[in-house]
Amino acid sequence: MSKRLDVLIFGATGYTGQYVIEEMARKANQFGFKWGIAGRTANKLKQVLQEASNVTGIENLTSNVDTIVANVTNQQSLIDMCAHTKVLVNCVGPYRHYGEPVVQACLQARTHYIDICGEPQFLETIQLKYDSQAQEREITIVGSCGLDSLIADLGAETIRQECEQNNFEIALIESYLALNAPQATRGLIHFATWEAAVYGLHHANELKALRRKLFEQKLPYSKHKIERKSIFKTTIQGKSFWAVPFPGSDKSVVQRTQYFNYTKLNKKPIRFQPYFQMPSFISVVKLVFFGFIFSLFTKFKLGMQCLLKFPGLFSAGFVTKEGPTRTDCAQASFNMTFVTYTEDNQKLIHEFIGPDPGYIGTSKLSIGCAIMLLKENDRLPAQGGVFTPAEAFGRTSLMKYLEKEGFSFIRK
Repeated sequence: MSKRLDVLIFGATGYTGQYVIEEMARKANQFGFKWGIAGRTANKLKQVLQEASNVTGIENLTSNVDTIVANVTNQQSLIDMCAHTKVLVNCVGPYRHYGEPVVQACLQARTHYIDICGEPQFLETIQLKYDSQAQEREITIVGSCGLDSLIADLGAETIRQECEQNNFEIALIESYLALNAPQATRGLIHFATWEAAVYGLHHANELKALRRKLFEQKLPYSKHKIERKSIFKTTIQGKSFWAVPFPGSDKSVVQRTQYFNYTKLNKKPIRFQPYFQMPSFISVVKLVFFGFIFSLFTKFKLGMQCLLKFPGLFSAGFVTKEGPTRTDCAQASFNMTFVTYTEDNQKLIHEFIGPDPGYIGTSKLSIGCAIMLLKENDRLPAQGGVFTPAEAFGRTSLMKYLEKEGFSFIRK
């Protein structure tokens, strides 16, 4: 079957999928792409296209955009879906439940794959199980092309390339993510993200055995010691703030990039530690308290059921099944500060700034990756395989593309 579409968005009727559709609608004419959307119900697919048309002002999306009915419980429907497109953007999570059949379908249909997953176990499992097969079939599979964890991964890789050009040897990179939502105090996180976190922490004890298989070589990280004055208090260029270790997939993804750089490109691996900025000491105390409850409850079945049934209660109202409003998203933004320590005791500061990272930003990031796959495939490191965002797109013009989309990456 000939691939009549350039890009297909699967999971189009989901919360994040709606934003991804709208971003694709804005870019399709600019790049001359033929695109479509896929999901379980034909009527809902038409509804989300109409919503996208209303939001973007682009007319006739319901008649001009292809719709395909597919379901993760029907493997043949996934294969048929993938056979229609060159690139699939998968927005269906939690990925530990629904992601692997989609990857398998892409491999069978020889379709490139992108997702917005922030689940380390899924991402690492896919690399371990399908990297060789993707190479054989010359298919590119790139996970974590949203907030988790393209921003950290591409930022760290850009810094590595800059330091390499200037003969700086990096000992450690720290990242500090700050989310700015001036008006919203509740409902900032959609339930799907919460659900993935619940199952992810419940199965976290399985990661050690997985990583022994994935990382066959021990990386020779720098032994250069960095002196820290406080566990939670950090000062950067005279500005002090509170920070806690970031529990997402950033460290996992960047570590995979470092392993690739060392084993495939003979580059020295870089230690990386992500943090999350907190507005006050009280917020740190609250996070530690709720984090302890969350961690405890994920250890047993009844606790998990409570977390999933009452997300608002166990997140102090930050998680809802409705997610943030469009106004909340429009007013939100992020900045990720990178602190790079060199072997000769220099400290370099970079900052990655952009719009609401969870939904608006993620839609721009994922569609940007799809564009790179289609337009700059010759700049990817190989003809096929399972890659991190930095491995796949670190030598493309993705950073320049993002700068035109409201992001900026600067050295301070």
